[in-house]
Amino acid sequence: MTTVRVARSAEYEAIGEIAVRAYTEAGSMPADVDYASVLRDAADRAERAELLVALVGDKPVGTVTVVQPGTAYAEISQPGELEFRMLAVAPEAMGNGVGRALVRAVVDRAREQDLKRVVLCVKDTSETAQRLYRNLGFERCPDRDWTPAPDVHLLAFALDL
Repeated sequence: MTTVRVARSAEYEAIGEIAVRAYTEAGSMPADVDYASVLRDAADRAERAELLVALVGDKPVGTVTVVQPGTAYAEISQPGELEFRMLAVAPEAMGNGVGRALVRAVVDRAREQDLKRVVLCVKDTSETAQRLYRNLGFERCPDRDWTPAPDVHLLAFALDL
């Protein structure tokens, strides 16, 4: 069974490595940017946003960063929205509902804060992630698509609550 909660500092290193491994194995690591160092720095995400961890027993198997509009990690969120970024599942835990549990935890937080929408961006080549978001009810928001680096084209998705 997967549980999701706020990450603890003792888990930051493992969370950072999960993120790097997940992005690398999915082919989502940009070539022109040192994104691995950003993914690895879970402590910074925990300080500037809300860092969640998915656990099986006491072992971290996934993570997501929950972001408020206008803060350091925000990319596309606007007032009244909650954004999430850097959703990552350890490759050995893929297909076991970990990603789904993390997204549901984000949606629950948005509802607790009485927000109207959850938004995210995903790399255009990340078909597995896009399928997950669509299956959970997210819809494309092409007006918020953007390109942060030459080889990184991000597609925006939103879920109205």
